[in-house]
Amino acid sequence: MATFPALNPNSRSLILGNFPQIDYVGTSGVSTRFLYNANFGNAYKLKLSYVSLSETDAMQLYNHYDGQQGSLISFQLPSIIWSGYTTIPVSAINYEWRYASPLTIDPSGVNRFSTTVDLESVLYY
Repeated sequence: MATFPALNPNSRSLILGNFPQIDYVGTSGVSTRFLYNANFGNAYKLKLSYVSLSETDAMQLYNHYDGQQGSLISFQLPSIIWSGYTTIPVSAINYEWRYASPLTIDPSGVNRFSTTVDLESVLYY
């Protein structure tokens, strides 16, 4: 299993997702929600922004994305992604990650590149 490149992001945004549920509205208009399975847990979203990456670092991201076949294969995150947290908010024991959107790498200067990586959690047993 490939681990995400150990690159410290310039910014990070974690969105705590909701538990898997369905909202049923009866003919009377009354709404009821049903939880599918509490064991599935939250669907977390993580946005990592990288600014002014070297070409070598940008290629690490590209090669990882390509190796995971886009969003097909899930992966672990290195601890540097969570730098600044006293306690990691998403357990590596229960969750892996996958790409939530295609990777785009934009030129941002001479031999410098920027990107935003959108990830989503995948429950891991």
